[in-house]
Amino acid sequence: MCLRIYTLCGSFSVAGLTRQIVLQQIVETESRHGGLAPTGNYRELEFSHSPLCLPSLCDSFSGEIRMIDTRYAYAVARVRALENYLLDRPTVERLISAEDGTKALSVLRNTEYAEAFNDVENLFDFEEGLSNELNKVLNFLAALSPEQHYIHLLRIPHDFYNLKILLETKYSGEQVDEPFSMLGLTPLENLQTMIEGKYGNAPEYLREASLQVSMEMENRGSNEVFQISQTLDKVMWQYLTSEAKKSKNTFLITYYQKQIDLINIHTFLRLIHAQAEADYLQQMLFDNGSMSIDFFLKLFSKSWDIFSEIKDYQDLVMDGWAEERLFWKYEVVSDNHILNYLKQANLIFFGPEPLIRYYFLKEMETNLLRIIFVAKLNHLSEDKIRIRLRANYV
Repeated sequence: MCLRIYTLCGSFSVAGLTRQIVLQQIVETESRHGGLAPTGNYRELEFSHSPLCLPSLCDSFSGEIRMIDTRYAYAVARVRALENYLLDRPTVERLISAEDGTKALSVLRNTEYAEAFNDVENLFDFEEGLSNELNKVLNFLAALSPEQHYIHLLRIPHDFYNLKILLETKYSGEQVDEPFSMLGLTPLENLQTMIEGKYGNAPEYLREASLQVSMEMENRGSNEVFQISQTLDKVMWQYLTSEAKKSKNTFLITYYQKQIDLINIHTFLRLIHAQAEADYLQQMLFDNGSMSIDFFLKLFSKSWDIFSEIKDYQDLVMDGWAEERLFWKYEVVSDNHILNYLKQANLIFFGPEPLIRYYFLKEMETNLLRIIFVAKLNHLSEDKIRIRLRANYV
């Protein structure tokens, strides 16, 4: 089979330097199945995972010099093509203006979501369709990516989510009314076995998280089950940032830092609004953001200084919360901030960043659909849906 990756030509600015890139690569592999066009079924492709040594470029995130990793050339080209099939504004408008859930599902079946929602007949079951779509995307990226580590990192938060449901069920004595995620890396039965005290088939990071919750819950009553989620989130962010740093992927490191920053700012504003104690704030904040826990604690007694101190997020807080104290607005501008950051992956032609970016865009897209479907089920007006749209749909 002959897989051709045709000339990619572009002029772009990286760390203040404008470079011309011209690459023509032909990767040939032997196959009994004959030729296959680049648009064929990805499951039939065999990739060479040996990187070609090409001139280095300056990393647009860290300023460091790194070699071009041509293993990702085909994968990036495929993902860039798929970005054209993300939901556009007219489609989103048709979803918003649909008279009821049945018609909204009908609109969605004329998009890339048709396969994922094929068996979804009732809008109440929309989570099944969204999960099907994200699982399809993750499987596709796993088939494309020469490094599975990055795709695994995208699945790991779903392992922590499933673990949360199991632990909350165990310590509350009641079944938690939340569906399990099918997107995790660890089989659900392995997590269930781990909860029962048999840790052999669970990865170390989940074993440590489960043990930490167990130790904390020994000193707490069932009325403090809500703390399980906070403990698991802390372990999860610690693990994800640690793995990103090991991989030395600056794009992913900064992404996780920004997510932690935005969560910590949200927590800070919420607890200031609720007139909570500083000790409680300290328990609720996460490490590994660009702003330390001590930074927020020092601001706690003079909370209005946050508007001048968090320079990277100042406009975000002013636009999203300061005037009306509406936390859903803060969530909208937070997502817009992340969307703006993800655009930087457009500067990268050879590497895992465009694949990671595509998944996060799909995740945001499914969150948008969730907002629309929940609004439809609760009979909210179209205007109330539109003001919650993120920047890429406004």
